[in-house]
Amino acid sequence: MSVSFVKRHERQKNYSSSNAAGIFFRVMNMIAKQSTKELLAESLKELAKIKSVDKITIRELTQNCGLTSPTFYNHFRDKYDLMAWIYNQKVEASLKDFGRGNSLEDVICRWVEIILEDKNFYVNLLKNAVGQNSFRYTTNDHAINLLADWIKARHGLRELPPTIYFCLKFFMRGVSELVNDWCLDKWECSPRDMAKFFVETMPAPLKPLLLQA
Repeated sequence: MSVSFVKRHERQKNYSSSNAAGIFFRVMNMIAKQSTKELLAESLKELAKIKSVDKITIRELTQNCGLTSPTFYNHFRDKYDLMAWIYNQKVEASLKDFGRGNSLEDVICRWVEIILEDKNFYVNLLKNAVGQNSFRYTTNDHAINLLADWIKARHGLRELPPTIYFCLKFFMRGVSELVNDWCLDKWECSPRDMAKFFVETMPAPLKPLLLQA
């Protein structure tokens, strides 16, 4: 075996090892970022069991899960951004099969079930993350944007006509208001029945876009 072949083989082996290590660390970095968000989310949920969320500081939140404030700000703008992320990621997941087996009624039912699965936490958010940092309006705006993007992609639209966007926002604000009442025990209704009511009372211009998908 020639010396040049051995050297070339060693260079290829070193390159392969280096490349594999680079991929490994990139993957681990992505996992770490996701895990960091989840750690912060769990920390917030733990603290929310004993404190109003508007009283929880970033220092408390990070110390509770062994992280630092700079690490927190690498992932979220503020604690209200974290609160919205906790709910929004689940809302995004609920839309995965919308139009491919799941109806809008299924999607809205899932949105309500998410709250029901951790009701005390979400009651804390709805009561205490208000005003400029409103949890309800931030997450509702996100859901509006997700549905708007879904309609555009599904029906080949570059933009939503102003009337359709108005109807969508009108509809979703109503959903938000009534889910808020339900969560704060002002209205008794199952998630499925609530979703049916919302679909039945949807503005007519939205029905061909969201119900006949």
